[in-house]
Formats: sequence, structure tokens, C-alpha cells
Amino acid sequence: MYDVTENIFGTEEEKKSHGTALLLCFFFGALGIHRIYTGYILLGIIQLLTGGGFGIWSLIDLISLWLNKFKDSNGNCLSEYDEICVALTVILAVIVPIVSVIYIGKGL
Repeated sequence: MYDVTENIFGTEEEKKSHGTALLLCFFFGALGIHRIYTGYILLGIIQLLTGGGFGIWSLIDLISLWLNKFKDSNGNCLSEYDEICVALTVILAVIVPIVSVIYIGKGL
């Protein structure tokens, strides 16, 4: 039922969801919440303090999640690669800036 993996102590633990990590990164990337969710507590705190590495680190994480290259703190791939979630976040990442430029171009 759940996608589980063995940790370094030999006990099973649930793998982290790709869709959850992607949405956390997309909406709260600068806060490092996705890093904390995937087990990178210290890196999540550093991202929180630096605004996601001034946005660059968050963008790199988002791209690696889109490409399914992001791993949890145990080095495991995230479970349930969610193409729909990827497609929606990519569309939002493209459409929102375009709409913003059009809206600003009309003089508010």
C-alpha cells in the first residue's frame, strides 16, 4: 500500500511523496519547507534564513523536482512521480509571469 524503504538502522520508513515535495517547493521554496519535509533539516533552515538561497537554490530544487532528480536525505528517490503536478506547476510558472507582464503593461 505505502512505498517504504529501509533506513540505515534496518527499519522501514515511508518514502516521501514527489507531489508533496514539488508543491511545497513551488509555493514555499524560499522557506525551505520542501527540504525539511524530505529530511534535510539543516539545509531547510539555511534556505529559510537565506530566502531559498536568494531564490536561486529554490529554483534549482524546483527544476530537479520537475526532472525527478531530487532525493530525500537517505538518498532515496521520491515516490509517486506525479506528471499532473509537474505539468500544473510548469504551466503556473509560465502563465503567472506572462499575465503579470500583460496586466502591468495595461497600466494597472
